[in-house]
Amino acid sequence: MRKENFQFGDVNFKWGDKLADVKSQLPEKDTITLSDEVSYMPEVVTIKLPNFWTLNVAHCHFSAVDDDRLIDSIWINIPAQLINRQQVIKKLIAYLGQGSDYSSDSHYYSDNVVEHCEWVFDNCRISVSMYGGVREEDDERIIGCLSIWLTDVGLLDALYSKPIRDMEAKMADQMVLSSIESFQTKQAQDMRRSRERDMFSDYPADFVVRAFDGLHKEALFQTPLAIRSSITESQICTWQSLAGDYYLSEYWQTVKLEKDLNCSWNNLLPTKFGGVCYVSIGGLVITDEHSRPETKVFIKHLEKILETKIKCRESYSD
Repeated sequence: MRKENFQFGDVNFKWGDKLADVKSQLPEKDTITLSDEVSYMPEVVTIKLPNFWTLNVAHCHFSAVDDDRLIDSIWINIPAQLINRQQVIKKLIAYLGQGSDYSSDSHYYSDNVVEHCEWVFDNCRISVSMYGGVREEDDERIIGCLSIWLTDVGLLDALYSKPIRDMEAKMADQMVLSSIESFQTKQAQDMRRSRERDMFSDYPADFVVRAFDGLHKEALFQTPLAIRSSITESQICTWQSLAGDYYLSEYWQTVKLEKDLNCSWNNLLPTKFGGVCYVSIGGLVITDEHSRPETKVFIKHLEKILETKIKCRESYSD
């Protein structure tokens, strides 16, 4: 069963709506927009909400990766006045039906969740967590939190994966195979893991990764088959398109090499654990053994393409 629409006071919300769709339904004075300067933090719009599903509350918070991306999570803090945790969960069960997952704990302190109930729908999940004591969050004194979040990978694919697939097709057509310059790594590169990939194990991993990369605006592409046929999981390579653009590929993923990319090189020396080296180029992370001379050769090659210096940060692994 799917749950597509929600009524939050005067706001009629459906999955696929953006923050602007919420703000357009209310006077400006009734919304608060929080935009963090840190790029990886979400945009949040908060509205006044006196009650929801028979619960007396105060505010509702809508979160999206950016203004042009859909809202993918919503949360409502449960005020400390509603100290009767069982009554909160009973009211939600009366509205949503019996939860699919319930757990409890007898350790009553504010950092601990003493009751949790979850409702699973085909396109979203709803959960309530009741705390062992009062917390201060979002400028509110709260005893719990009701969360609603999107789990519709198909919707994300329809909205955000097609542009990526189109770019991948164009990239493959423009590839110049003779331009490949490959570098050997000691460590095989793994397909990038993500929380979402683990959550949606019923879908092909590539499908999930690409859908969420589209949502989060990650400028990463699946490596073209012709490149995969030319390297192993223990190799990385650069190559050019007919237009002269440079790309960096490992076996699984590819990034376009542009001069404004964020680049880092971290060499962690061994202590009681083995060391490791991470090279991150525009979100594509290469993992290898620490302190290899071959890494320096690879970095110099990238510096020449990007016309920039990539400084090595060296420290000891924990």
